[in-house]
Amino acid sequence: MIRMTRRCHNEQSPEKIELTRRKLLAGAGKLAAGAALATAGGFSLASMASAKSTYPWPHKKIDVQEAGNIAYENWYKDYCCYATVSGVLIPLQKSVGEPYASLPLEAFRFGHGGTVGWGTLCGTLLGGAIAASFVAGKEGEKISNDVIAWYSATELPIYKPANPKATFKHVNKSDSPLCHVSVSKWMEKEGVEFFTPQRKDRCARLSADVAMKTATLLNAWAAGTYKPVHGSQAKTHNRPSQNNCDGCHG
Repeated sequence: MIRMTRRCHNEQSPEKIELTRRKLLAGAGKLAAGAALATAGGFSLASMASAKSTYPWPHKKIDVQEAGNIAYENWYKDYCCYATVSGVLIPLQKSVGEPYASLPLEAFRFGHGGTVGWGTLCGTLLGGAIAASFVAGKEGEKISNDVIAWYSATELPIYKPANPKATFKHVNKSDSPLCHVSVSKWMEKEGVEFFTPQRKDRCARLSADVAMKTATLLNAWAAGTYKPVHGSQAKTHNRPSQNNCDGCHG
């Protein structure tokens, strides 16, 4: 009599066992490779998440001239707000890396023309304030307050590009942080219209000025030598206000 033997249902052949072991080893290798990729450059996904959750972000001394040069050139890419914030933060993207490196600076384009052309707060001041907030947190408000006061009381632009894209004759003191007031006064003084090469280059240079001023104050803040000079607008006027009301309400 020939006796026949059946395998148990859970019994596997040596060939099948070896194949399964190879699959497991291959899968483990892929996981290891993925982990190595995530930590490439010494910056793991976990550390990136940790860095992004820390506010304000780290600061290293900013090259003020570089900030101005970047802002001037970037005005011609995405205008004043983007130009100014990029002038301050691109140097930090280079020197600090994350979390600045992952920040999409183009997201701040909306501030152009006093916020999408509405002529309110000058986009250079908005961009400078955004940058100051990332770097100095709550203290960034004091820096922005001083930059706005300086902008309103100073004959601008000061910045002189190495390769200007247009030339013009005049600078002007705006007596206001408003885009509409600042640019209108300058246009009248220069005798040009809005969509002209001269006006464009004036605003590009203004972006450089504000980026440089913001970077200068941030450097002083980081060094412990910054002292705010401008007081509270709300306390001065008993309401949020600019200092020159007669220009529009006189």
